[in-house]
This record gives sequence, C-alpha cells and structure tokens, in this order.
Amino acid sequence: MTTRKYWIICLLGFGIFCFLISTSLAASDNEATPDSPQDNSSIENDIKDLSAQIITRKQQLKKPQGQRNSSAHLSGEITNETASRLSGDKKLTSIRNEMLLGVTGAISNDISFKVSGRAYYDTVYNWTHNFNPEVKKDQQKELELRDTYLDYSNGPWDFRLGKQQIVWGDAVALFFADVVNARDMREFILPDLNMIRIPEWGSLVEYSAEPFHAEMLWIPAPEFDKFAKPGAPFAFPYPVPSLQTPLTTRDPEKPANNLQNGKYGLRLSYKTDGWDFSSFALHTWTDTPAYFRTIDSGVFDFTPRYERTNFYGATFSKEVNDIVLKGEFAYNQDNRFSTLDPADTDGVAKRDAINYLIGADYTFNKTIDTTLQYMQKIVLNPPDFLAGERPNDESVALRVKTSYVDGRVAPECTVITSLMEPDLLYRPLVNLRIKDNWQWRLGADIFRGHSDGLFGEFRKESRVYSHLTYSF
Repeated sequence: MTTRKYWIICLLGFGIFCFLISTSLAASDNEATPDSPQDNSSIENDIKDLSAQIITRKQQLKKPQGQRNSSAHLSGEITNETASRLSGDKKLTSIRNEMLLGVTGAISNDISFKVSGRAYYDTVYNWTHNFNPEVKKDQQKELELRDTYLDYSNGPWDFRLGKQQIVWGDAVALFFADVVNARDMREFILPDLNMIRIPEWGSLVEYSAEPFHAEMLWIPAPEFDKFAKPGAPFAFPYPVPSLQTPLTTRDPEKPANNLQNGKYGLRLSYKTDGWDFSSFALHTWTDTPAYFRTIDSGVFDFTPRYERTNFYGATFSKEVNDIVLKGEFAYNQDNRFSTLDPADTDGVAKRDAINYLIGADYTFNKTIDTTLQYMQKIVLNPPDFLAGERPNDESVALRVKTSYVDGRVAPECTVITSLMEPDLLYRPLVNLRIKDNWQWRLGADIFRGHSDGLFGEFRKESRVYSHLTYSF
C-alpha cells in the first residue's frame, strides 16, 4: 500500500469515527429529552442575551459625542508546549512556556485601542544539548510586541494606526491571497496563522457603504520573514546541488527604512446576490530573500537580498445550498526564484507566478465541519534547474473537525497533500476543555514524502505534542 493511500484511509477512518460519535451522541440526547426542552431554553437565553447587547449598544450610542469611556479589559493565555520527535532521533524539540497578554478598551465612543504582547522561554535548550548555539540564541526566548493599535471610526470611515495584521485570505494552513504581513517561519506552518503572521507598523483606512467596501494600507517600515537557523528542526536548505556542497553566506541586504521603501496596497470588495467579491493590489517586497550567489572553486557564496515585487489578486465566496464556495487568486509579478544552473551568473531568475485555490466549506449532520481546497502554484516561463520547488505544483487540503460532550472534546484533522508527487502533512489533534479556563490539546504533525518536497524535506521532524493552556 502506498503512503498516500495509507493516509487517505486514515483520514476517512477519522471522519467516519467523528460522524459515528456525533450521531450516537445526538441520538442519546434525543432519547433522554424527546421534547428538547433544553434547546428551547437555550434559544430563549440567546434571545435575551442578544436583546441585552442591543439595548447596551443603543445606550452607548445615546451618549453625548466625545463622552469618555475609560473601560479596559485585560485578557491573556499561559501555555506550556512540550513536543518530541516521532521517528529517528526521538529527542525533545520543545518545552516552551509562553504568555500572551492583551489589553483592549475605549477612550471615547469613536476611539478604541488594543495593546498585546508575547513572551516565551524554552527550557529544552537548558535541559538538553540537541541544538547548536546559534539555534539556541535564536529560538530559546523571545519578548515581542504583538497587535498594538488605535482604532477611530467616523461614519462610514474606519482608521487603524499601529502594529497590526491585515488579512486578505483564508486558506487552510497556507498563504495565497494572505500576502500583506511577513511571516515567522521558524516553526514552518505548524503554529496558528495569527501567530505566524508578524504584525507590522502601519495605517489602514477602510470605507464602507453597503454593498461596497474599500481598504487602503500603508506600511512605512516593512518586516520580513523569519527563518530558522541551520540545525533547527525546520531550517530550510540553501539552493545548492547537494548537502555536501561547501558554501558561505552573508547577512541579508534589507531596504532602508524610508518612505520610498514602504508597502502600499488597495483592496475593493462588493457584495451582490449572495456573492462576496474582492480584488486587491499590493506593492511590496519579497518576504523571502533572493539568494544571489557566486561560485569560486566549487564554493557557493550567497548574498541574500530583498527585491521589489507586486501582487494583483481577487477572492470570492458564495453560499449555495449550505455549501460555502470560495476562491483566492494571486498574480505575483517579478518574484525571484533560485536556480541550480551553473551557467546562471547569479543563481537568481526573475519570473512571474500564479497562485490560486478553489474550496468549499460544508457541515455534515450539523456537527462535522469540513473544508476542502484544491490549490495550484505555477511559475511562468520557469528557469532551468529550479531549486526548492516545482514549476507547477497541485495540491489538496482537507480539514475535518467536530465536537461533543457540550464542546468539551473536539477532535480535528488536517491533511495537505501534493497531487504531483508523494508529499504530505497529516495533523490529527484533539482539544479537551478541562474547565472553563483550561484547555489541553494533544496532537501530532506527521511529514511524509521525498526529501525535495515541501513537507518531505521535514520527514525526520514528525512529532507529537501537548499544549496545556490557561486563559483569563
């Protein structure tokens, strides 16, 4: 049995398991309460809560313009993550303790704010000797300011100024139309997307006049992708013919922080007959540096450099018979791709690329949420000996999740697999809500495929993990 068939069978088994559990629990609930009095009570409570929210909002709107509202709310999470490799060298890869803190509030009826930050310390670097000093320095600890901004609303206009995430896409675990923010790729695509995105200092102006919506952004000092250092579990290889190829590398050349080097973007949205359309344009930089190189006596000398690039794209969504259809398209102009062609003078080729996805969301039996996506990435006029990726790559992603015991047990599974070659990421997990403030996630991240595949290159980094989180 091939690896792909094996994991497809595992996924189908997981889906059938969730379906049977949900069906049996629904049947037991119906037997115990044939008249469903609790459902009616729940609906009545929801209506009362909604009425209370509407009354509260009306009272806020009746306040004199400019009246101060000094309310502020503190929230946060404390999480312990422990992870270990599944195969090969079965060593601990993480014993990280992390804290997220956020304060939200309102200064007046029109002005609100948010301040948030994150701090973590990973004791795996103290208790083990699994990583080199450079990796330890880069990933042992961190203290960072996250989403921190002021919001101002005036009629149809909304303004946001500060460190923020601007989300234009909604793909499963990957980035297609979501092209604005730089990304922290030191743990590949395993963290939640809102933690992979790096909040950037900038301004966002929004104008709403149903059914039209417009967004204009300016980021004067762009951030760039963060990558793991060599020797870390998810370090990407340099574009060289083999792992034994001798190489040297210099510090990346980043653009100067001035007004000319900022990011500029525009997104226009329109709703009609249940369709939600949007189009966007973004003048930005390659978040991943282009690895310009020279070859001297067989030694590859790399100078990473960030270059200007543009994105033009569109998204759509539409609900049809309880199925939400959606799509994302991005045309990437003047991207940079590495080539292994020894005749190429600098090892970098400037090419355009097309990335798109078509997907659907559907809920089976009102309990099992599914998302299915078909994705394709195309490099136009690809160079010879393209390094690190295929000129035409097709893949499929499937996410299945459900919950039972009043939402206290929530299994979930995500599979992303290439249709061109054996290359797969399989992510089963279960969320356990122990108490209202405590949640325990147990899961696995399993990589399979050839060593030159997007997921296969990390096939020795398959892991099991535990996340224990206290929220307040």
